Amino acid sequence: MKVAFIVKPPLKEEYQREFLAFEREFKGEIKEEFTEKEGPNNAKNLAKKAVEESFERVVVVGGDGLLNETINGIAEATGGKIPQDFTLGIIPTGSGNNFAKALGIPKDIKKAFEIIKKERTTLADIGRVYPVAENSCCGTNKRYFINCFSVGFDALVNKKANDLKERHSFLPKDLSYLLAAIKEIIINIPNFEVRIEGDGISYKQKIILVAITNGPNYGAIFKVNPGASVNDGKFNLCLIESVGKLRAFYDIYRVIRGTHVGLPEFKFFKISSLTISSPKPLPYEMDGEVLEPQKEFKIEVLPKALNILTP
Repeated sequence: MKVAFIVKPPLKEEYQREFLAFEREFKGEIKEEFTEKEGPNNAKNLAKKAVEESFERVVVVGGDGLLNETINGIAEATGGKIPQDFTLGIIPTGSGNNFAKALGIPKDIKKAFEIIKKERTTLADIGRVYPVAENSCCGTNKRYFINCFSVGFDALVNKKANDLKERHSFLPKDLSYLLAAIKEIIINIPNFEVRIEGDGISYKQKIILVAITNGPNYGAIFKVNPGASVNDGKFNLCLIESVGKLRAFYDIYRVIRGTHVGLPEFKFFKISSLTISSPKPLPYEMDGEVLEPQKEFKIEVLPKALNILTP
């Protein structure tokens, strides 16, 4: 077996120790690649290269953002049809690790390596998104996500939270996201006019956000879609309709606790494909990575598309 580790620096001492122990025990071919933010050594390119070099397993050492880049590299190399004998492993060393949480993969690096060694797998759904650029007849620049895709308030908050983390690296991800959300509400709660069509949904209204998730959590502490399953062939959609500032603070509290289901401003759906559109470009993010706003998105689930090592 050929295994490639895609690692986001800086290295944690415990990871280095466990990797060396794994390398000594491993019987096949193993390589360790370190990512750069841009260029040929970004995670997407390294993952694509590993697939093209016939590596049957890729282990991601990082957080949700690195996982997203890796998924996109794997999907691009395989045309979105990932072979069933290909397996992904996760050593969650990022600040959020929302998808790893959904799978029950611990942040403890030694325990995460034990999961890699045991080779127990589950098939997980992944999402494919076609952002439809202005003056384009169709979405050609497809991207993939593994945990979440959202438009509106979340994308704005994610960008501010990422900026906070860059300026104040000591801030935990959950705190930076919470501070960014509170600041955004205090300044002005944004509203976005959207149309959602597909899977029996026909919806047009002003909203604060639309969140489509594979797992229950995003933003490290927000249980936006309680009960979501990573391999049921469906994604969970949560949208929040316009509310005032005081209600917005209350809603944040309820979403952190995962007790917002049933509140009138929240709407929930199970979806396999749909289109989200707006008269104006919508800010959006995938797995915490904020991208250039677009007016329309076509989203679809690829059921049980990827083998992942799990406890």
